[in-house]
Amino acid sequence: MMPNAARVTFTKKKKTVACPVPLAPLADTHAHLLSFWGKEVPETLVRAKAAGVDLLVTMFDPIADKRSVADYSDWLVREILPMRDIPQIKYLAGVHPYGAPDYTDDVHAQVVAALDDPLCAGIGEIGLDYHMDYDDDIAPAPHNVQIDCMACQLELAVCRNVPVELHLRHEDTDHERTSHVDAYNVLREVGVPQAGCVLHCFGEDRATMERFVELGCYIAYGGAATFKRNDDVREAFAATPLDRILFETDCPYMAPEPIRGLECEPAMISITANTLVNDRVDRTGEDAEAIARAAWENACKLFQK
Repeated sequence: MMPNAARVTFTKKKKTVACPVPLAPLADTHAHLLSFWGKEVPETLVRAKAAGVDLLVTMFDPIADKRSVADYSDWLVREILPMRDIPQIKYLAGVHPYGAPDYTDDVHAQVVAALDDPLCAGIGEIGLDYHMDYDDDIAPAPHNVQIDCMACQLELAVCRNVPVELHLRHEDTDHERTSHVDAYNVLREVGVPQAGCVLHCFGEDRATMERFVELGCYIAYGGAATFKRNDDVREAFAATPLDRILFETDCPYMAPEPIRGLECEPAMISITANTLVNDRVDRTGEDAEAIARAAWENACKLFQK
């Protein structure tokens, strides 16, 4: 346990929320360190460590981040890793489905090159996004283009036997959960890497979780799982086998309740984990520390090789 965790606080509407003392070391298995709009990366990492985060996996997208893998790795080595009192840092390299139309051979070569970097732990985030993003005016690419892009990168993960993280999203009105149906079919056709496959930021129901766990996937839960309307997601978390659970922030997006609306950062995973663990204990009667420990051990198995 981290005795100084409670000193990390966040304030929303004059109400201060302290990060709870974690029951086990924490791993933020999906972060975007290059995407903060109002925070400095070094300060967020120091707060993360103080809140009990010992491992952080951040994303690198050669299209969205507009830089080469060499530049990204150099940024980590020169500016981030020399810092003291921060979590261990790993990254995944891959092209988000937004970038599928621009996934060229040269971009693919960047993803391949990243896998030769000792700091790169796998491929991600890749997948399917069928949602119309009106906030950023981003329309989904044709489904077949997205599927081809996902399959290409998944095949690389299978061949290199590295873990992969999937981004799957569809419209709230899509009760068929088409992105998940299509991704399931791609996984069946291309394969699931023995090193691991993670459904990042899971926001679906128990039945959907169970289908992907049967394929051998891990399920990562983030701040959105704490939102009041998402009881079905918490039900899914409570039913996910302990050897398949993970926590994440997807920062700077989707800070957890009760600080929803703030710019999310890795330290906030302590709030998400505490909320979900306690909710699961209420539903199942399991030991809280065993749940927290399982999430940590799963993250280490996936990303600390």
